[in-house]
Amino acid sequence: MPQLNNYDIIGHILKSVIDIISRRTSEGYAIVVTGLAIKDLGEKYSFLRYVEIKSSRYSEDTNIIDIKPDINYVNPNEIGKAMKEFVQKLVISMGKNAGFYFIKEIKEGLPYDYELTMKNIGVDLDFIQLEYITDKKDTHKLQIENSEALKHVLKTLFYLLDSDNGRNFAFSTMNDLIKRFSKEYETIKYVKINDTRFIQDADIISVTKDVNSMEPSKVGNTIQRIIQEVNDSMKEKGDFSFIEKLRSHLAEDYILRLKEMGVDLQLIQQLHQDLVVKHVLKALVDVLSETSNQRYAVSIVDNVLRKINGEYNYLKSVKIDTTKYPWDLDAISVSSDIDSIKTSELGKAIQKIIENVINSLDRETSQNFVDKFREHLERTYLRRIEEMGVNLHMIQLRQSLLW
Repeated sequence: MPQLNNYDIIGHILKSVIDIISRRTSEGYAIVVTGLAIKDLGEKYSFLRYVEIKSSRYSEDTNIIDIKPDINYVNPNEIGKAMKEFVQKLVISMGKNAGFYFIKEIKEGLPYDYELTMKNIGVDLDFIQLEYITDKKDTHKLQIENSEALKHVLKTLFYLLDSDNGRNFAFSTMNDLIKRFSKEYETIKYVKINDTRFIQDADIISVTKDVNSMEPSKVGNTIQRIIQEVNDSMKEKGDFSFIEKLRSHLAEDYILRLKEMGVDLQLIQQLHQDLVVKHVLKALVDVLSETSNQRYAVSIVDNVLRKINGEYNYLKSVKIDTTKYPWDLDAISVSSDIDSIKTSELGKAIQKIIENVINSLDRETSQNFVDKFREHLERTYLRRIEEMGVNLHMIQLRQSLLW
């Protein structure tokens, strides 16, 4: 299979679009519509200055599509974002019915290698088409309600899992997750995953309108947790770009609505496990420093790491510079390879670190240690380690039994 570059991808998409619109209207109209779409997107994607749609009336020998070779130096993922928006922009301008068949014709005219390369950079025509099959409302003009936002996210998550791992995996993952969260989040009682693995074009996700009476922030909190869980699951399978894929598949109006509901995709993306470990260790040192000097606090945490790294080999990559003073987060080095460790497994190690630090203290110093640790660890990271299975309440309970 030949390697396709940005020049090839953009050129083929533009030629297909112009040919399809020309057959339905005229070549002149197709050139104008396509040219305006590229010009509008050029304000957001500066590299589209390398692309020009020329009028054919000046010369029969003129190439309608003029693409400068410099386009090949642009990140392919950025090309994918621009081309996805380009297709969506044209589809919206045509209306629902015409837009659906427009995508269908583009897809049918694509050679397999082009379609595969386009999917790899985020231009998935199947998904764009799915949006127009299942979404009946023109959401870019309407206020998006809780039920719509929740359904859109769950449906997108299902689609991404299906694309990467197959429908059976997607169904079992989403179904298990909904069942598990049903006791923790009230929002989930309004959600149902339909087993439609053998029925095409049916609604995978059902969300009742009753969820619209809930506070958007509560629904947003549920959505954030679901996305976090799916992202963790994909990281354990070696996929570290899931959030980026999710972001590229969510419509822009939904992303804005999710932000209003408190969903922070960037935060999920940035919460790499190496950073979580760093903040946990820093919080431990900060608490210990309140009743001793900082050097001694650092040495206690460092000794605990050395003590248990035989049980958790990946902790050998965690190094603390005990000579650095004043001490801060930069004194801790954690290999990014720790992101490949199963989330629940790392959670056990973090719990073990906290327990061993407390056990190394005298009774007076260990009292209220967990409460102080909660105060020093940023809320974001506190919630994250709890999601990883760290049970601070249990640590506190065990400690109280020893006093």
